Amino acid sequence: MITVFDIETSYQIIDGKKDPSPKHPDNFIVSIGINEEYFFFKHSEYNGPLYKKEVQDILDKTTLLVGHNIKFDLLWLWEAGFKYDGRVYDTMIGEYVLGRGRKQSLKLKDCCNRRGVSQKSDITEQYLERDVSFENIPMKIVDEYGRQDIVATKALFQSHMKDFKLPKNKVLLNTVRTMCQFCVILTKMENNGIKIDTTKLDEVEKEFQLEYDKLRVEIDKIIYDKMGDTKINPASPEQLSMLIYGSKLLDKKGWIAEFNIGIDKYTKKPKKRPKMGKHEFIKTCMMYLVPIYKTKAKQCTECGGKGYIQKYKVNGDKYKNMSKCPVCKSEGVTYSNTSERAGFGAKAQFVSDASEGGFKTDRTTLQRLSSQSEDLNNFVSKITRYNALETYLSTFVDGIKKHVKQDSFLYPNFMQCITRTGRLSSRDPNFQNQPRGGTFPIRKVITSRFEKGKVAEIDFAQLEFRTAVFLAQDEQGMRDIENGVDVHQYTADVIGVSRQQAKGHTFKPLYGGMSGTEDEKRYYDAFKDKYKGITAWHEKLQNEALKYKMITLPTGRQYEFPSVERMPWGGTSFSTQIKNYPVQGFATADIVPLACINIQELVDKHNLKSMLINTVHDSVVVDIHPDEEITMVRLMREGASNVIKSLKDTYDIDFNVPLETEVKIGYDWLNLEVVE
Repeated sequence: MITVFDIETSYQIIDGKKDPSPKHPDNFIVSIGINEEYFFFKHSEYNGPLYKKEVQDILDKTTLLVGHNIKFDLLWLWEAGFKYDGRVYDTMIGEYVLGRGRKQSLKLKDCCNRRGVSQKSDITEQYLERDVSFENIPMKIVDEYGRQDIVATKALFQSHMKDFKLPKNKVLLNTVRTMCQFCVILTKMENNGIKIDTTKLDEVEKEFQLEYDKLRVEIDKIIYDKMGDTKINPASPEQLSMLIYGSKLLDKKGWIAEFNIGIDKYTKKPKKRPKMGKHEFIKTCMMYLVPIYKTKAKQCTECGGKGYIQKYKVNGDKYKNMSKCPVCKSEGVTYSNTSERAGFGAKAQFVSDASEGGFKTDRTTLQRLSSQSEDLNNFVSKITRYNALETYLSTFVDGIKKHVKQDSFLYPNFMQCITRTGRLSSRDPNFQNQPRGGTFPIRKVITSRFEKGKVAEIDFAQLEFRTAVFLAQDEQGMRDIENGVDVHQYTADVIGVSRQQAKGHTFKPLYGGMSGTEDEKRYYDAFKDKYKGITAWHEKLQNEALKYKMITLPTGRQYEFPSVERMPWGGTSFSTQIKNYPVQGFATADIVPLACINIQELVDKHNLKSMLINTVHDSVVVDIHPDEEITMVRLMREGASNVIKSLKDTYDIDFNVPLETEVKIGYDWLNLEVVE
């Protein structure tokens, strides 16, 4: 039996955002819609007789549960004490897959609009736009809204089923089935939650806030030594450019035109810069730049240091509001130049260094320039660390603190339909980009919920490289994998960076990127020459995109490129995406979900207390009960090794590249040791 399902709940406003989470103690179910019936609930009545049996009876007979963003409904279903562990179909996932990577809204209303199916009640929408929660909307209106919601979801589901029967869409069926299966696993992860050691979290915040504050004092002193009283905001690229290069623009518009700065509206890539020799580049810069000098500030005589002045009407009455001082621009001080040059006096080296506000001040550029002087190297080191700490504290520490519940658990929202590649993302907080221990120790606050329990992680080794080798059937890549060549270490040795830093460079040519420093360019050229199969495959992908306006993965997942065209230099528009999407999509949107599905099935089969809590790109994280450590490590390896069989069973793919994994375990997510 196919059952269309929808739950409406109350919500709380947290940091200006609606939070309808079932983990918030003040939230409750307002109504449950099943097919075209609607039942009204109150949180206190979950364990009472009101409709509970009727709803559970329907769920027991259901073979396919249909909903829009069904993960939300499943979370509330389980929270309310209902049971359902059967198949699901999420119309949001279906619309996403049929959209073939197009950027489009996946709200139910917008999906219905595109397909010309039934709409929701405008009256209810008016209430919701005014932040009126469902429990405060008249029951009659909620009932009407709910029924229309069910009707719309059903109509959308039926529309999808018709579409999937079309010859051009049959290739997408396995993708949508697997994504819906993975959706249930993600729902379980969300429901499980992630245990946070709040004491450790406070310790991390305190330690690094002290370092952050100390660095700010040191940076302010350096800025004063180099600029005098001129105020510089290091977060402003234009002001930072003045500090680093010791100059400022006279004609910004002319500068932008001279160096062709900006994004091409057709290719969506940076415009091609003009070719200039070293001397021509220097001469051109001198036309638009003037040197700057250290300044001294003194109290503004016009406003007496107040920054504002009192103006009077013709009759002598005072104006109600003070006016900004026209001399000091409300600062209260005026500045005069000294004879001493300001800034570090760094020398721009390439035409590509020119930016909208002067010269580039991004991290890569600053690190390259830092070798020009010891003072600059010291400043770059401090400002790089300062910016990193600012990100860590605001994104990771504050992100966890904002969303951790009273039970010391986080319940991140995992999202399958945000990225165009299918790669997973998460919010509340973002758990897909947690820094590794070498940069910031935030992972040590993630611990086990079980007394004496442990956290384990299983990683696929060099997954994106192995995926590219398989997709391209690159013979050299296969030999390197067979011989145990560490491609990231090879990259590191060639360019002269750490193995962790090298990963970005390894991936860059996989995705068609060829720009960078001279050493990096030499490596990319060497990669292109060494892995000729990948190079040929890239060309094949571009030709496929030009011919069909889309590319197709072996799993059937597709990405549309309706406006792709051949460019004058021989490549195609959207070339980076055309080369990137297959690798990232197949590796992290197809392979890793299969591993999660396999591991969860084994956990359920053995009726274990251990549980999956997170998946990050090419890894799966598990909270392990102390009695199940040996069993769980074995099952994690078994589930991951079965991925090749799953690829054959699910997609009829003969994956002929070995997949290697590594399991690490410890008492928190940071301090993990490899399990032999």
